[in-house]
Amino acid sequence: MKTVLITGANRGIGLATAKLLKKRKYKVIGIARKKIRNFPGKFFECDLTNQKSIKKLIKQIKNYNIDCLVNNAGTSFGQSIDDLDLDTFDKSINLNLRPAVQLSLELVKNMKKKKFGRIVSISSRAALGRELRTSYSVAKSGLYGFTRTWALELAKFNITVNLVSPGPIMTELHKRNNSQNKSYQKKYLNQNPMRRYGDPSEVAAAICFFISDEASFVTGQSLYVCGGMSVGHAPI
Repeated sequence: MKTVLITGANRGIGLATAKLLKKRKYKVIGIARKKIRNFPGKFFECDLTNQKSIKKLIKQIKNYNIDCLVNNAGTSFGQSIDDLDLDTFDKSINLNLRPAVQLSLELVKNMKKKKFGRIVSISSRAALGRELRTSYSVAKSGLYGFTRTWALELAKFNITVNLVSPGPIMTELHKRNNSQNKSYQKKYLNQNPMRRYGDPSEVAAAICFFISDEASFVTGQSLYVCGGMSVGHAPI
Protein backbone atom coordinates (compact mmCIF):
# COMPACT_ATOMS: atom_id res chain seq x y z
CA MET A 1 0.00 0.00 0.00
CA LYS A 2 1.48 3.34 -1.08
CA THR A 3 1.44 6.35 1.23
CA VAL A 4 0.42 9.81 -0.02
CA LEU A 5 0.99 13.10 1.79
CA ILE A 6 -1.46 15.89 0.89
CA THR A 7 -1.13 19.53 1.92
CA GLY A 8 -4.23 21.68 2.29
CA ALA A 9 -6.12 18.46 2.94
CA ASN A 10 -8.97 19.64 5.15
CA ARG A 11 -11.29 20.98 2.44
CA GLY A 12 -11.90 21.48 -1.27
CA ILE A 13 -9.56 19.77 -3.70
CA GLY A 14 -7.28 18.42 -0.97
CA LEU A 15 -10.10 16.70 0.92
CA ALA A 16 -11.66 15.35 -2.28
CA THR A 17 -8.27 13.89 -3.23
CA ALA A 18 -7.83 12.31 0.20
CA LYS A 19 -11.24 10.63 -0.03
CA LEU A 20 -10.62 9.30 -3.54
CA LEU A 21 -7.17 7.96 -2.65
CA LYS A 22 -8.57 6.25 0.44
CA LYS A 23 -11.23 4.65 -1.74
CA ARG A 24 -8.48 3.42 -4.06
CA LYS A 25 -6.63 1.78 -1.15
CA TYR A 26 -3.85 4.32 -0.60
CA LYS A 27 -2.67 5.30 2.86
CA VAL A 28 -3.37 9.01 3.28
CA ILE A 29 -1.63 11.62 5.44
CA GLY A 30 -3.21 15.05 5.50
CA ILE A 31 -1.75 18.43 6.44
CA ALA A 32 -3.55 21.70 7.09
CA ARG A 33 -3.79 24.42 9.70
CA LYS A 34 -6.88 22.90 11.30
CA LYS A 35 -7.89 19.27 11.62
CA ILE A 36 -11.37 18.16 10.60
CA ARG A 37 -13.55 15.33 11.84
CA ASN A 38 -13.61 12.02 10.01
CA PHE A 39 -10.56 12.72 7.85
CA PRO A 40 -9.82 9.54 5.84
CA GLY A 41 -6.33 9.00 7.22
CA LYS A 42 -3.65 10.37 9.52
CA PHE A 43 -3.67 14.14 10.02
CA PHE A 44 -1.12 16.69 11.19
CA GLU A 45 -1.85 20.33 11.91
CA CYS A 46 0.74 22.65 10.39
CA ASP A 47 0.98 26.28 9.33
CA LEU A 48 2.99 26.01 6.11
CA THR A 49 3.85 29.71 6.20
CA ASN A 50 5.66 29.24 9.51
CA GLN A 51 9.14 27.70 9.41
CA LYS A 52 8.98 26.54 13.03
CA SER A 53 5.73 24.72 12.29
CA ILE A 54 7.19 23.13 9.15
CA LYS A 55 10.28 21.89 11.00
CA LYS A 56 8.01 20.29 13.60
CA LEU A 57 6.00 18.64 10.82
CA ILE A 58 9.13 17.24 9.17
CA LYS A 59 10.04 15.56 12.47
CA GLN A 60 6.50 14.16 12.82
CA ILE A 61 6.45 12.55 9.38
CA LYS A 62 10.06 11.35 9.46
CA ASN A 63 9.16 7.74 10.19
CA TYR A 64 6.43 7.50 7.58
CA ASN A 65 7.46 5.85 4.34
CA ILE A 66 5.92 8.45 2.02
CA ASP A 67 5.75 7.48 -1.66
CA CYS A 68 3.78 10.39 -3.09
CA LEU A 69 3.39 14.09 -2.35
CA VAL A 70 0.48 16.29 -3.40
CA ASN A 71 1.35 19.99 -3.06
CA ASN A 72 -2.15 21.40 -2.83
CA ALA A 73 -2.03 24.09 -0.12
CA GLY A 74 -2.57 27.59 -1.41
CA THR A 75 -4.52 30.81 -1.29
CA SER A 76 -5.30 33.72 -3.56
CA PHE A 77 -5.11 37.48 -3.03
CA GLY A 78 -7.04 39.78 -5.36
CA GLN A 79 -5.20 43.06 -5.95
CA SER A 80 -4.88 45.46 -8.86
CA ILE A 81 -1.45 46.71 -9.87
CA ASP A 82 -2.17 49.99 -8.08
CA ASP A 83 -3.04 48.15 -4.85
CA LEU A 84 -0.31 45.51 -5.02
CA ASP A 85 2.00 45.46 -2.01
CA LEU A 86 5.10 43.32 -1.46
CA ASP A 87 3.94 41.97 1.90
CA THR A 88 0.98 40.35 0.17
CA PHE A 89 3.26 39.17 -2.63
CA ASP A 90 5.55 37.49 -0.10
CA LYS A 91 2.58 35.84 1.64
CA SER A 92 1.51 34.33 -1.67
CA ILE A 93 4.97 32.95 -2.42
CA ASN A 94 5.33 31.63 1.12
CA LEU A 95 2.19 29.52 0.87
CA ASN A 96 1.66 28.80 -2.82
CA LEU A 97 5.27 28.04 -3.78
CA ARG A 98 7.84 27.75 -1.01
CA PRO A 99 6.22 24.86 0.96
CA ALA A 100 5.92 22.80 -2.23
CA VAL A 101 9.66 23.08 -2.82
CA GLN A 102 10.56 22.65 0.85
CA LEU A 103 8.49 19.50 1.44
CA SER A 104 9.58 18.05 -1.88
CA LEU A 105 13.22 18.58 -0.92
CA GLU A 106 12.63 16.67 2.31
CA LEU A 107 10.65 13.76 0.88
CA VAL A 108 12.61 13.25 -2.33
CA LYS A 109 15.59 11.93 -0.34
CA ASN A 110 13.76 8.72 0.53
CA MET A 111 12.09 8.54 -2.87
CA LYS A 112 15.53 8.48 -4.52
CA LYS A 113 16.67 5.68 -2.21
CA LYS A 114 13.58 3.63 -3.10
CA LYS A 115 13.84 4.47 -6.80
CA PHE A 116 10.17 5.42 -6.75
CA GLY A 117 8.14 8.54 -6.16
CA ARG A 118 5.33 10.78 -7.31
CA ILE A 119 5.18 14.55 -6.84
CA VAL A 120 2.02 16.32 -7.98
CA SER A 121 1.62 20.06 -7.50
CA ILE A 122 -1.57 22.05 -7.92
CA SER A 123 -1.16 25.18 -10.02
CA SER A 124 -3.99 27.14 -11.62
CA ARG A 125 -5.40 28.32 -14.91
CA ALA A 126 -4.59 31.77 -13.51
CA ALA A 127 -0.88 31.03 -14.01
CA LEU A 128 -1.51 31.82 -17.68
CA GLY A 129 -2.54 35.32 -16.62
CA ARG A 130 -5.58 36.78 -14.93
CA GLU A 131 -6.47 40.33 -13.94
CA LEU A 132 -6.11 41.25 -10.26
CA ARG A 133 -4.06 38.12 -9.51
CA THR A 134 -0.40 39.17 -9.79
CA SER A 135 0.78 37.50 -6.56
CA TYR A 136 -1.21 34.34 -7.17
CA SER A 137 -0.28 34.04 -10.85
CA VAL A 138 3.43 34.52 -10.16
CA ALA A 139 3.45 31.89 -7.40
CA LYS A 140 1.44 29.35 -9.36
CA SER A 141 3.48 29.84 -12.53
CA GLY A 142 6.57 29.22 -10.40
CA LEU A 143 5.29 25.68 -9.90
CA TYR A 144 5.64 25.14 -13.65
CA GLY A 145 9.37 25.79 -13.58
CA PHE A 146 9.74 23.69 -10.45
CA THR A 147 7.82 20.77 -11.97
CA ARG A 148 9.60 20.71 -15.32
CA THR A 149 13.09 21.10 -13.83
CA TRP A 150 12.59 18.39 -11.20
CA ALA A 151 11.01 16.07 -13.77
CA LEU A 152 14.24 16.20 -15.79
CA GLU A 153 16.51 15.67 -12.79
CA LEU A 154 14.48 12.91 -11.13
CA ALA A 155 13.40 10.80 -14.10
CA LYS A 156 16.42 8.49 -13.71
CA PHE A 157 15.24 7.67 -10.19
CA ASN A 158 11.78 6.59 -11.41
CA ILE A 159 10.27 9.67 -9.77
CA THR A 160 7.64 11.54 -11.76
CA VAL A 161 6.83 15.20 -11.21
CA ASN A 162 3.64 16.61 -12.68
CA LEU A 163 1.21 19.48 -12.39
CA VAL A 164 -2.57 19.78 -12.27
CA SER A 165 -3.96 23.20 -13.19
CA PRO A 166 -7.60 23.73 -12.23
CA GLY A 167 -9.83 26.37 -13.71
CA PRO A 168 -13.07 27.53 -12.06
CA ILE A 169 -13.68 24.94 -9.34
CA MET A 170 -16.42 25.54 -6.79
CA THR A 171 -14.45 25.63 -3.55
CA GLU A 172 -14.43 27.89 -0.50
CA LEU A 173 -11.36 29.64 -1.91
CA HIS A 174 -13.17 30.42 -5.16
CA LYS A 175 -16.24 31.73 -3.32
CA ARG A 176 -14.08 33.94 -1.12
CA ASN A 177 -12.17 35.50 -4.02
CA ASN A 178 -14.97 35.95 -6.54
CA SER A 179 -18.21 37.86 -6.40
CA GLN A 180 -21.30 35.71 -5.91
CA ASN A 181 -23.44 38.27 -7.73
CA LYS A 182 -25.58 36.42 -10.30
CA SER A 183 -24.74 38.72 -13.21
CA TYR A 184 -21.02 38.42 -12.45
CA GLN A 185 -21.29 34.65 -12.17
CA LYS A 186 -23.07 34.43 -15.51
CA LYS A 187 -20.45 36.60 -17.21
CA TYR A 188 -17.65 34.57 -15.60
CA LEU A 189 -19.08 31.21 -16.65
CA ASN A 190 -19.68 32.45 -20.21
CA GLN A 191 -15.88 32.55 -20.54
CA ASN A 192 -15.83 28.81 -19.96
CA PRO A 193 -16.67 26.62 -22.99
CA MET A 194 -18.46 24.13 -20.71
CA ARG A 195 -20.48 26.92 -19.06
CA ARG A 196 -20.19 25.46 -15.57
CA TYR A 197 -17.97 25.18 -12.53
CA GLY A 198 -15.86 22.13 -11.96
CA ASP A 199 -16.19 19.99 -8.86
CA PRO A 200 -13.22 19.26 -6.55
CA SER A 201 -13.72 15.56 -7.26
CA GLU A 202 -12.91 16.19 -10.95
CA VAL A 203 -9.56 17.70 -10.00
CA ALA A 204 -8.96 14.85 -7.56
CA ALA A 205 -9.36 12.36 -10.41
CA ALA A 206 -6.58 14.09 -12.37
CA ILE A 207 -4.30 14.08 -9.33
CA CYS A 208 -4.96 10.38 -8.75
CA PHE A 209 -4.08 9.63 -12.37
CA PHE A 210 -0.62 11.16 -11.97
CA ILE A 211 -0.10 9.15 -8.78
CA SER A 212 -1.25 5.90 -10.35
CA ASP A 213 0.86 3.21 -12.02
CA GLU A 214 -0.91 4.05 -15.29
CA ALA A 215 0.99 7.36 -15.34
CA SER A 216 4.42 5.82 -14.74
CA PHE A 217 5.78 7.13 -18.09
CA VAL A 218 4.31 10.63 -17.71
CA THR A 219 6.49 13.33 -16.15
CA GLY A 220 7.02 17.09 -16.45
CA GLN A 221 3.47 17.60 -17.69
CA SER A 222 0.59 19.91 -16.81
CA LEU A 223 -3.01 18.75 -17.01
CA TYR A 224 -5.62 21.49 -17.15
CA VAL A 225 -8.93 20.73 -15.45
CA CYS A 226 -10.75 23.86 -16.48
CA GLY A 227 -13.65 23.10 -18.81
CA GLY A 228 -11.65 24.30 -21.80
CA MET A 229 -10.66 27.75 -20.48
CA SER A 230 -6.97 27.11 -21.21
CA VAL A 231 -7.59 26.45 -24.92
CA GLY A 232 -6.04 29.25 -26.92
CA HIS A 233 -4.05 30.44 -23.93
CA ALA A 234 -1.79 27.56 -22.90
CA PRO A 235 1.24 26.66 -25.04
CA ILE A 236 0.72 23.58 -27.19
